[in-house]
Amino acid sequence: MRNATIAKKMLWTLLAANVGYIAGAQAQDGYAHLAANRTPFNRDAGNNNQSNLPAEKTLFDVLKELNQKKGVYFLFSNPELAKKTITTPVDLNKDVERVLRDVLKSAGLKYKKLSPNTYVITDGKDEKKTSDALPPAMVDQLAAGQPDVSVLKAFAETITGRVTTATGQPVANASVAIKGTSRGTSTNENGVFAIQADKGDIIIISSVGYTSQMITVGEDKDLVVFLEAANQQMNEVVVTALGVKKEARRLGYSTAKVDGDELTKAREINVGNALVGKVAGVNSTAPLTGPGGSSRVTIRGNSSLNVNANNQPLYVINGIPMNNDNLGSAGKWGGADLGDGLSSINPDDIDEMTVLKGGAAAALYGQRGRNGVILITTKSSKGKKALGIEFNSNAMWDKANDFRDFQTTYGQGKYNLKPETANAAMESGLLSWGAKLDGTPSYIFDGSQQPYTYVSGDNYKAFYNTGSTYSNTLALSGGSDNVGFRLSFGDVRNKGIYPNSKYNRNNVNLDLNFKLNEKWSGMANVTYAKEVGQNRTGLSDAPGNGNYAIGFLPPNVNANFLAPGYDERGKEIEFNASEWTTNPYFASAKFENDTRKDRILGVAALRFAPVEWLYFQARIANDFFAFNAHQITPTGTAYKPGGELNNESSNTFNEMNADLLVGFNKEIVKDLTLGITAGANLLRMNGKNIAVNANGLAFPYLYNPTAATSRGATVFEPRREVQSIYGAAELSYRNTFFLNFSDRNDWSSTLPPGNNSYNYPSISGAYIFTEHLKSRILTFGKIRAGFAKVGSDAAPYQTKLYYSTNGAVTSQPIGQMPNSIPNAALEPLQVQELEIGADVKFFNNRLFAEFSWYNKQTLNDIVNGTTSLTSGYADAVVNVGKLENKGVELMVGGTPVKTKNFRWTSTFNYANNKSKIVSLAEGQYFMDMAQSRTEYGYIHQRVGLPYAQVMGFDFKRNAKGDLVLNGSGYPLPADTLVALGTGVQPITGGWSNEFVYKNWALAFLIDFKSGGVIYSGTDAVAYSSGLHKKTLEGREEGIDVSGVDEAGNPKTAHLNAQDYYNQLFKISALQVNDASFIKFRSLSLSYNFPARILKNKVQGLSISLVGRNLFYISRKTDNIDPESNYNNSNAQGLEYAALPSVRSYGLNLNIKF
Repeated sequence: MRNATIAKKMLWTLLAANVGYIAGAQAQDGYAHLAANRTPFNRDAGNNNQSNLPAEKTLFDVLKELNQKKGVYFLFSNPELAKKTITTPVDLNKDVERVLRDVLKSAGLKYKKLSPNTYVITDGKDEKKTSDALPPAMVDQLAAGQPDVSVLKAFAETITGRVTTATGQPVANASVAIKGTSRGTSTNENGVFAIQADKGDIIIISSVGYTSQMITVGEDKDLVVFLEAANQQMNEVVVTALGVKKEARRLGYSTAKVDGDELTKAREINVGNALVGKVAGVNSTAPLTGPGGSSRVTIRGNSSLNVNANNQPLYVINGIPMNNDNLGSAGKWGGADLGDGLSSINPDDIDEMTVLKGGAAAALYGQRGRNGVILITTKSSKGKKALGIEFNSNAMWDKANDFRDFQTTYGQGKYNLKPETANAAMESGLLSWGAKLDGTPSYIFDGSQQPYTYVSGDNYKAFYNTGSTYSNTLALSGGSDNVGFRLSFGDVRNKGIYPNSKYNRNNVNLDLNFKLNEKWSGMANVTYAKEVGQNRTGLSDAPGNGNYAIGFLPPNVNANFLAPGYDERGKEIEFNASEWTTNPYFASAKFENDTRKDRILGVAALRFAPVEWLYFQARIANDFFAFNAHQITPTGTAYKPGGELNNESSNTFNEMNADLLVGFNKEIVKDLTLGITAGANLLRMNGKNIAVNANGLAFPYLYNPTAATSRGATVFEPRREVQSIYGAAELSYRNTFFLNFSDRNDWSSTLPPGNNSYNYPSISGAYIFTEHLKSRILTFGKIRAGFAKVGSDAAPYQTKLYYSTNGAVTSQPIGQMPNSIPNAALEPLQVQELEIGADVKFFNNRLFAEFSWYNKQTLNDIVNGTTSLTSGYADAVVNVGKLENKGVELMVGGTPVKTKNFRWTSTFNYANNKSKIVSLAEGQYFMDMAQSRTEYGYIHQRVGLPYAQVMGFDFKRNAKGDLVLNGSGYPLPADTLVALGTGVQPITGGWSNEFVYKNWALAFLIDFKSGGVIYSGTDAVAYSSGLHKKTLEGREEGIDVSGVDEAGNPKTAHLNAQDYYNQLFKISALQVNDASFIKFRSLSLSYNFPARILKNKVQGLSISLVGRNLFYISRKTDNIDPESNYNNSNAQGLEYAALPSVRSYGLNLNIKF
């Protein structure tokens, strides 16, 4: 009984000791602001290191101030000890235990440390009894720094609860206070708190970076409190260039932040694809290539005209610039998507992504920042001292979408006749020009007879599997006052919808941060990723591509008729007269398209801060990967019976970045603060790519180049070195006016001497006008502007002519010259950007809006310009042209409804980027970028038109507009290509919503794109094969056509439907679709289990039902998904025989211990 009484007293004093922390609850934003500016709390004090205590102060008051400054807590073995008088000044900047010794010595008291942040004050007599005065459970948990709420409840009638973000992440060290009293506490590392309160009391909960909550105590004694995120706060801190953290109010350019939690529920394997619809000005487009495939992300349009240029942003992970090159893609003649750099990243490891949009934001990253920068910060221990365990498990199932809306009236055959023999069925193959389906027996390719009726409706279901992805991540975190760590293990196992297609990824991430003393600190982060892709699907062209034939089978041909695709000898079972149209079952079972990638990303940094306003930092980062690909055409393939080794390649890449950085931030005169950052960087990149192919294999199924009559090998060793110096300066006046300057100079090895030095200056400014314009409605307002000049060097080996060998004659090697003319006077390209914008917040941050206008121009671009055929070269490397991107970005959002138990948050973003090719080389009006396999759809860069113009043939007409017919009366394609629209959507946006009711949360995202077009190879083939619904017209009676002949004389003709529509295959303007859409992109329904159910043994448990790519609210394409590009190149706007898109459903489980 006596021990219980003592324990109650000690608990009371523990709660009372937090009063100081509570007293500043309403001013916490002010403290955070001062800390961010590294300014002492009381500038006017004569000695900032001394506590401003009166000559006499109670021990309770001293420890209250120490609690505020150091975040430590105190218990008293006897409450009377708190009333002791302290008369000596105290230096609160010293170590906690040194302060305690100084304070307690004069009072004749002692202390005992129970946990890293909890101390007991004793008079010395009770010291040995202190632990006995507390229950063993509480002693254990205090030692771990995690007192259990149930233990606290054992001593007093309390209100318990858990404070989390809207996504369920715990908010540690949040202040919890009873309004109008001195009672207060704070949340532990898991967001849990307990406090004495009576019914009707008002609990105030606040934390730096979040909007405070006030809750009236009722019958519910177990609370779940959600704090709104910092993106609505004036003191929001964002990560900027070089990893420097700044308050958002100081920035003169636009940035955006995506929390990692948004990427982990309705997830994508490639995190780049998860950005769609989330950030204004960021256009994320996922090619239809399967799991482990590439992403395509652009910010404010494309900045280079070159088809091979990288127009995607630079990704920087914990300070490591990451190579995001595509490792293989499909083109006119087929191919496969072999993935990119982002596919290596585990979404569960991401804490946040920060998007630096404009040139002023990214100028300090030099030549690689011209496309914008996306900074990825991975999760860390976040000051946890006890061991924390987090487990996230996600299961998703994929179903193939079938957007085809073909005719189902007529079956296989030619000229209105169904096949009467097996040979006739083989000859008609994928042609659906037969008779009307009538259910009578009809021959198919294998000689059997099947009912001549519609059976192809479920062909996608028969061929494509239900895909599955199981993602699991286990993370351990913890540390001490001076060391923190987080170690995670991730595992992804995917079975694709394409038969026999698999993708597995394993990730290990270790994050360390340490503090040697008050001046020295550092960090290290290492990520290892292993990716294994099996049977990646072929794309575009028909040979070896199972997606081609399965999409065009006649209505009376069931996919199962073609299975298993090969005979007992492993030879392909042919089903049509074209050997180049591979049996889809054979393609998926026998073709091999396998990859493996091992990647290590590492960074280490050491920081020295001799005084609070100055620091020095050294950092080294490295990105290494080894990639292997194995691609074969198997023995028994109809078009290559002996088989072929298409590619056996090994690709290694290593890039090292070392930099030194010095930072200064100090108030130089009253109200004027100067911040300076300066540094230098060394980049060294080297790689090696060895590729072997072989034909004429000596033995079946042995794909060894040593046993082949014809073989080839290539070795490519790219190298690059860039040396850089840079600096930035910020002037801040009264925390209201901000002016930022930056400058960087690079020296690149890939440019010729004399042209290899290039400079990137930027200037930006911001004015917080609400500091001078007070309003009850307008809480915060800022106008901003920025200008920057950035650029880029060239790819390696563009300035000199290099020779290679190809074969031999009489044992003497044959020399071979490249087909591109180098440029010894090559100059860096330049990108100039002007940005103007404003940020406003209304009604105490309940509503916000952000607006930006920009004008970005690319000059002196590095492209492969067309040359005369008489030169003997295909093209030449030149500096040409001017590309312009102008646009606006808008983001509005807020919390329309917020009550005690319900909250609705909503955000809408919109962007419109208008691109224009202003000029190319002198006398040049277009550049050819890509061509469809149909050879009637193209992507060009055309002067005066938007980027990536889809080109095609319209009907040929004379000057009067009359339709021109050939001698047989068939329409002709025009002699020249016509522009049909841009393949890059200029308008993008999204609308995200979250509804939270108590422990339930419902979130969804609707995104949209508009203004772009796509050439549908599917429609082209559907016209020629008789599957398109428009081919129903004239099937029985024929087609009447009228026009003029080549001489302009009137001409009419009566044509059979098959030949007429086969001619329309060439009129590609008919197959260009408006690619605009509105899509219900994602949905999640989550339940966060309350603390009382978990009995505080589990710190957090949530389960979610999720969906991804669910359905289109609106689309204008007739037989394809509007998001059907088959690669991530700059030549967007072509669709042809890609993998079907999928809709995904699943579950997500998150547990924290």
